[in-house]
Amino acid sequence: MAAPKKKTWIALSAGAVGGAIECCATWPMEYIKTQLQSFRTVAGGPRPPFAGIASGLRYTVATTGVLSLYNGLAPTLAFAAPKAGVRFGANQFFRNRLADPATGHVSMGKSFLAGLCAGICEATLVVTPQETIKTKLINLNMGLVDGVPHLLKAEGVAGVYAGLASTCMKQGGNQGSRFLFMAQWRKVLSGDAEAKLPAHLTFLGGLGAGLFSVLATAPFDVVKTRMQSKDAKNYASTPDCFRQIATREGPRAFFNGALARAARVVPGQGIIFVCVDLVYDAIARASSAS
Repeated sequence: MAAPKKKTWIALSAGAVGGAIECCATWPMEYIKTQLQSFRTVAGGPRPPFAGIASGLRYTVATTGVLSLYNGLAPTLAFAAPKAGVRFGANQFFRNRLADPATGHVSMGKSFLAGLCAGICEATLVVTPQETIKTKLINLNMGLVDGVPHLLKAEGVAGVYAGLASTCMKQGGNQGSRFLFMAQWRKVLSGDAEAKLPAHLTFLGGLGAGLFSVLATAPFDVVKTRMQSKDAKNYASTPDCFRQIATREGPRAFFNGALARAARVVPGQGIIFVCVDLVYDAIARASSAS
């Protein structure tokens, strides 16, 4: 007999709460990562003002103040709840549809497919406009109130969907790899990919899922950032951006900002998976009691 399926609406709600918490906790690392990925490293060109996490934090605080580390947070925080809600809700929706009717189990391949589809939904509905606004506000060193009208006037509404293809590739790969890792982590520890683990084990699994996704999707993340930055006009398309980076800057450029991204993503995934589990259980208990 198949095990009871988790409810999509509860997963969506739990993801929304967990996403907001994770966003606030890890934003400075996201700011530095975006800056590092936006720098062009062509031989003979101007040297970037910083090249790592520590030097980036020092440079930013010294030149524009500590609060500038939170530039771009407002639009991202506004999108964080729906983004994570769509991610966890869509993943649960697709897992429920892909589960074996007899046992309720989801294979490794289907776990990745469910996460992949969730990532594409997330990219299309939320992430692309959020990431475009965030990246351009950071590049322009502008806040939300002044920056968004400036962007809309300069590029129009269509401008906030820059880099949709690369964002879908990045988010699909991100969520496919993360949810696959977590499903296998739960299965290895408990024998069931849907099992509830103690919070500390869920946190460790989230750390592993975050690291796995960073390594798997770093090139897509760099290309996405370039296509959404103020210098996107230098690239004719997403494939052209891949080509230019590979030929002019070398393969290592595809991993620019990877350490800063890992510093944000790895603990962030530990936080969000723990929060989602806790909030899901709280909502499920409240729902069953009412």
